Amino acid sequence: MLHETVVQGLWLILPAYASNMLATLVGGGPPIDGGRSWSDGRRILGGGKTWQGLILAPLLAIAIGALQHAYAADVGFGVTDFGTSPAYLVHVYALALGALLGDLGASFLKRRLGKERGERWLGPDQYDFIAGALLLAALASLATMAWTGSWWLFEALTLGPFLAILILTPGLHLLVNGIGYLVGVKEVPW
Repeated sequence: MLHETVVQGLWLILPAYASNMLATLVGGGPPIDGGRSWSDGRRILGGGKTWQGLILAPLLAIAIGALQHAYAADVGFGVTDFGTSPAYLVHVYALALGALLGDLGASFLKRRLGKERGERWLGPDQYDFIAGALLLAALASLATMAWTGSWWLFEALTLGPFLAILILTPGLHLLVNGIGYLVGVKEVPW
C-alpha cells in the first residue's frame, strides 16, 4: 500500500520534477529579467532564470507526460494518466510550467530578501516548484472540467500521494541537485 502511494505521488509530479531539472539543462541565453534590478537595487530574478529554460523545459516535459499517459495502464499501481485526450496535455503542461513559475516566484522573493543566486533557502528552494505546479494544475484541471466532466487533479491527487510528494521532495531535490553539481550543470550542490 505504501509503495503504491509513493509511486502514485511521484508519477503525478514527474512532469514538474522533469521541467524543473530540464530548465537547468536547456536554459541559457537572455535572462527573463533582462538584467534589470528592482527598486531595492537587486536583480529582479537573477541571471539563472532564462527565457530559453522557461519555454523549452515545459515543452520537453510534455513528451515525458505523453509517455506517462500512454503507459499509465501498463505501470499499474493506480497511477494517473493525466486525464482524457487532449486534456492530459493541458494538465501536463500546467504541471511543467507551474513548476517553473513557482521557482520564478521564489527567486523574486529570494532577491527581495537579499539572498544571492545559489544561496541556500531551506523550504522555499525545495517546495516552490511543487506549489507552482499544483496551483497551475488545479487551475488547468478546473478549466478542462467543462469538456472532460471531471476535476482531474482532485481525483488523482489524494492525501496519500500528496504527502508522499511533500515528504520525498526535499531528499530528491538534494539528490538531483547534487548530481547536477557533480556533472557540472549546477553551481552549488543544493
